[in-house]
Amino acid sequence: MKTLQLEEALRSRKFSFLSPSLLIAKELGLKYVIVEKNSITGPAIGLSIVVDKLTKNLPIKSMMDLCCGTGALAKIAYRNGVEKIVCIDKNINAAKRNLNGKNIRIIKADILRFKINEFFDLIVLDAPRGILPKLFKRFEEFLRHSNIFILWHGSCEEEEWNKSVREILRGVSNTVYSFSVYGEEISAASSTKKGVRWLKKFYRKW
Repeated sequence: MKTLQLEEALRSRKFSFLSPSLLIAKELGLKYVIVEKNSITGPAIGLSIVVDKLTKNLPIKSMMDLCCGTGALAKIAYRNGVEKIVCIDKNINAAKRNLNGKNIRIIKADILRFKINEFFDLIVLDAPRGILPKLFKRFEEFLRHSNIFILWHGSCEEEEWNKSVREILRGVSNTVYSFSVYGEEISAASSTKKGVRWLKKFYRKW
């Protein structure tokens, strides 16, 4: 995994300038992207869209971005007026270079071990598919520390897998809504009265 300047990636013949990750980075004005195994990584397109709509249409004042990568989701939330943002990742090189908002805090930490000691209106998880099963046991913790917990969990075609993720969320929360966006499966959950009310309102508009 390495950090690459966006302009260099756009000039390179290795990557299509139509790559969704490059298009998102360009639209957000990010200066650096992350390359892994000769591909530009994240953020998940569907999750980007849902986070954009959530932070535009609900009074989200604080957000924690778990596995923040380039900081794209944090940048979306910041643009939409979220006042306090905390970003967590093992590799924070790109995020540190892309994010300069005065109310954005970036922490280098392992998502599998990092302990949350604050409460947020929104916690977003955009973890690599390979480590998601290791994070299932932390879903209850994420919900205790947020009004809304939202995550990407794979392709819409993976019906059994997506069903199992939703069942885990239902086991630890009061409300779960799922969104299928650009072939991706996104789930949002809440255990607080405010969060449940917000999600119902958002889902009706969706």
